[in-house]
Order: sequence, then C-alpha cells, then structure tokens
Amino acid sequence: MLSPALASGQPAKADTLPARTLAEAFGRGQWHGRVRNYFMATRNQDTLPDYYANGLGAGARFETAPLHGFSVGAGGFFWVNLASNDLATPDAATGTVNRYEVGLFDVNNPARRRLTGRPEELFVRYRWRKSVATFGRQLLVTPLVNPQDGRLSPNYEQGLWLEVNELARTRITAGWLTHMAVRSTSEWASVARSIGLYPTGVDETGKRALYAGNLSSRGLGVLGVSRQLGERTRVQAWNYYADNLFNSLFTELTTGRAVGAGQLTLGAQYHYQRTVGHGGNADPRLAYSAPGRQAHALSARLGAQRGPWSLSANYTRIARTGRFLFPREWGREPFYTFLPRERQEGYGGLDAAMLLASYAVPAAPGLKAEVGYGQYYLPDVKDFRLNKYGMPSYSQLNSSLSYPFRGWAKGLRGQVLYLYKASLGDTYGEARFVANKVDMHHLNLIVNYDF
Repeated sequence: MLSPALASGQPAKADTLPARTLAEAFGRGQWHGRVRNYFMATRNQDTLPDYYANGLGAGARFETAPLHGFSVGAGGFFWVNLASNDLATPDAATGTVNRYEVGLFDVNNPARRRLTGRPEELFVRYRWRKSVATFGRQLLVTPLVNPQDGRLSPNYEQGLWLEVNELARTRITAGWLTHMAVRSTSEWASVARSIGLYPTGVDETGKRALYAGNLSSRGLGVLGVSRQLGERTRVQAWNYYADNLFNSLFTELTTGRAVGAGQLTLGAQYHYQRTVGHGGNADPRLAYSAPGRQAHALSARLGAQRGPWSLSANYTRIARTGRFLFPREWGREPFYTFLPRERQEGYGGLDAAMLLASYAVPAAPGLKAEVGYGQYYLPDVKDFRLNKYGMPSYSQLNSSLSYPFRGWAKGLRGQVLYLYKASLGDTYGEARFVANKVDMHHLNLIVNYDF
C-alpha cells in the first residue's frame, strides 16, 4: 500500500519558492514522517508449515527549500520484529523455507529481532524551469524499476536521474544507477550485488542458480520517453540497459473514450529482452541471463469505469523463446495481470487472464473495495528452461479493503488484503512445488500513518 508521496510517483515535495540564504533554505525545508505496522500470515495446506509476523517501522525525510535552484534531502527508516514464528529455519519435514513474512524484515538475516535501520535518501537536486536533475540516493518510480512498496519500506536507488519537461506534453527521463537499497534488506548494494538477494530459483538445466555474488556490471542505464497524444491517449517507451547483464525494452499505449456517463479504456504493452555481454559472468553456470536469451511479452487491458465502479479484463502472454527476466530486487513487472503477492517474472510460455473490479463507496469517501481473480498457466514445474522458480500453474483470488481516515485521524490509513491461490498444474507430490506457492491462504493487515 503506497503512501501518498509514493503513490504520486515522487517523495513529498519541499517548498519550491526559492530561498535567499542558506539559513532560509533549511528553515523553510519540509519534514515528512511515516509509521507503518504490518501484520502478515500464511496458512499452507495439510502438514506444511504456517507462518505469521508483525513488523513495525518508522522513518523520516527532510528536503530543503531551493537555493539558486539547488536543494538537498536526506531520509532513513527503522524497523523491528514485534512478533513472529521461526522465519529462518527450513521446515524439517519438507526443507521449504518461509517466503512472504521474512520480507517484513531483512531477508539476509531472518533471525534478527532487534531494531534495524537503513539510510535511504541522500541527494542533491537541481530544478531548472520545468526540469529536474537529482544526484545521490533517491526514490524512483518507473515501469520496471519501482518501489514495490508491499512490505515495511520500499526500494531506493543511487545514481544520476534527469527528468526533462521542456517539450509540450512530453517527458524525457534518463538515468545511470550504480547502487540499490533493496526492499527487505538493510544495506546498500551495487547493481551487480543487488541481484540474488532474493531467492534465485534454478538455472536452465534445473540446478540451483549460482549467480548471487558472482556477477559483474558497471551499472544500470535507463531512458524513458512518454507523450500525451490527446486527452485520453498516452504512449511511453522505456529502455533498461544493465551493463554486461541484459537489455529490456518496454512500450505501452493507453487510450480511452467517453461512453455515456462512463468511460472505456484500452491498454497494450510489448516487452522485449535480450542478454548483454556474458549475462553477468563468462561462466554460464554463474550468469544471470543465459547467453543468447531473448524474451517477448504482450499484455492487454480492456476496462470500463462508471460512477464508483471500475472493471477490467486483462491478458498477458510471454512467448516460449525464453524466460522473461528482470531482477525482482529492483521492482515488480508492470503486466496488467499482476495481482499482489505473486509475479510473472522468471517464466516463458506463460498465459494469464485476470478480472479486476473495484468500488469506491460514495457514503464513505476514500473507502475502496477491490476484488481480483486470475488464472495463470505456466510451463511445467520441471521445464527448467522456462520455469525458473518451480511454480505450478495456479489460480489466484485477491480481495482488499482500504480506507484513509479523516478529521482528527488525518494521515492514518488502513488496508486489509486477503488472497487464496489454488494449484492448476502438476506438482508431482513434491512439497517444494506447493509450500508458500499454491493451495494457500494469505492475510495482510496494514496500518500507515503519514505526517
């Protein structure tokens, strides 16, 4: 659940009126604080282990008012494990490990229960006319590199980031990133070492993937162009060049038209990926992206809005040419068929269809109910070339309720998310293809306070 600042795509903005002195720039700077309590629980089938955890986090950021166009900002976050069962020890009977709850804390040290902190933002920003340049540690929101703010604190990136808005109805974005603060970790890591902090799955031969800690890359280059073609039509294209790893191209067209008292919307995406250089390591056994790998993906949406109702039908196809790969550590993929708590990254030969409905309750402004149901047909769990994580085909039902409080409780927001995933594919009677993946219930209770 994004905070208002994250949902807008940028951190809370500082005073944009120029200061005349350094003291005035700091004196008119703006603070933003956030507190989040997150309870999460997973119930697996039969004798497979169940999990629960409750995490509490708090953080703050500060940005000065601009002085001669320049401003500086800094922020950090702390969290603590208030309660959980054992998230670190593999289940003795099946060898499976916790998947979801450990992400509330530090996946690199799941047994840690004491207070943990992480420096997040530290940047210099320059504003010129309508454009902005930022150097340092910052929060970024793009189609593939994004906060994926579904735990206590989101992703942050380090590098140079430019947003050029000097052309009418056009935004040009460019950046070079060298380090990442990955969600659910407590340390900053280079682009190369940030890959593999999450579970790595298997390589194309079915052996445990060994690329974590064995990759080399100078960084990640990002170039994006978006243009508003009309009142309801927008096109965007983004290219992600991960040096010595891969190149990923994302394009999207969205449009709509008024129909009576409502609106119809259409969306279409195309993704193309290929390996760059050695895929991270000259030894194919240690590479992230297999030599010669190519991936193509299409995603489409047909939606309708009328009054408080919003409905959409969504479809995604990933071709069998190769796995669709993008480090889960860097953000979630923007396929229209995405439902919280599962991904379509890591697979080829995938077909997914999903229906999504939401209702904004008129009698309680801000109260929103949402239900999504999807069926996801993946390659067989033993088709290692196209199935990286041993995930069977499955169906998923999500339901959520969110509400931003008003009046004396302004800044307080709550969300309840429940989901169930059922297996649609053969799991060969092996727990590793079931535990924390399918035939499971999952509950999230989230309370946020922004001030």
